[in-house]
Amino acid sequence: MGFKNKLTNNVTQKVGNKVLNIEDIKQKSNLPTSNIEIEERRKRAEALVRKKSVLSSSISIVPIPGLDFGVDIKLMRDIIEDVNKIYGLDHKQVNKMGDDVKERVFAAAAIQGSQFIGKKISNAILKVVVRDVAKRVAAKQTKWFPIVGQAISASISYYFMKKIGDDHIQKCEKVVKSLV
Repeated sequence: MGFKNKLTNNVTQKVGNKVLNIEDIKQKSNLPTSNIEIEERRKRAEALVRKKSVLSSSISIVPIPGLDFGVDIKLMRDIIEDVNKIYGLDHKQVNKMGDDVKERVFAAAAIQGSQFIGKKISNAILKVVVRDVAKRVAAKQTKWFPIVGQAISASISYYFMKKIGDDHIQKCEKVVKSLV
């Protein structure tokens, strides 16, 4: 693991988990069986996305070139993996399902246009999202204009991270509802 990866992991783990009280999702959930359970999981996932979006916007204020991009990639990966775990759609869980259920999960994910549901999130698969991030990073270069630029940069960062997270939550929820 390179220095940049260690730095971004330390920032997201220490700052995010301790300062913002971000839940560390280690326990993988089973597929929800009722609409009430789906609603509870949505609230939990939305809280997680909100906090990680705040962390992303906070890091974008720091004037270290490249730090915000590295942290954003790490946070995107974390958000996608954590939301998958919350909804019971983690790649290990999906692979342990019966062939018929696994096929239904992948078919529903394909209909939703998600490449992240039920699959391992690698750096290669995140390249799909990097195009959006690259546009955001270009927009965030306004941070070199003191105060106003940093506020704009933080706002853009929060918006895009929250949008990616909310979109993934909706896709996971639609997949789960199609299975229930």
